[in-house]
Amino acid sequence: MTTPLPTLPGGPSAASCCAAEVGLDAELDTSRIAEIASALAEPVRVSVLDVLRRSPVQVCQCELVPLFDIPQSTLSHHIKKLTEAGLVNVERRHKWAYYSVAEDALEELTAWLS
Repeated sequence: MTTPLPTLPGGPSAASCCAAEVGLDAELDTSRIAEIASALAEPVRVSVLDVLRRSPVQVCQCELVPLFDIPQSTLSHHIKKLTEAGLVNVERRHKWAYYSVAEDALEELTAWLS
């Protein structure tokens, strides 16, 4: 036998609700913020970006692989997503790839969050 849920008192009617104090920001690039958020939706990507953010120099792919307990191909996939979102720059030197945080990438996100 199931017990019916209690009836909660209703809130104010929609007609009596006050208007929001702030409206939509017409200058906010919502698609760009969503793209950045999507790229950062995986913990591995946040970790990769954090390593790159804290490094004073470009980081070689060979230095990143041992930091993560995932195959090199999976790490490359995650870095590709960060690169496609404009968060990470890639510089190829012979067979190695060197990564750094894109110059304005964190500024966009920080500006929106502040």
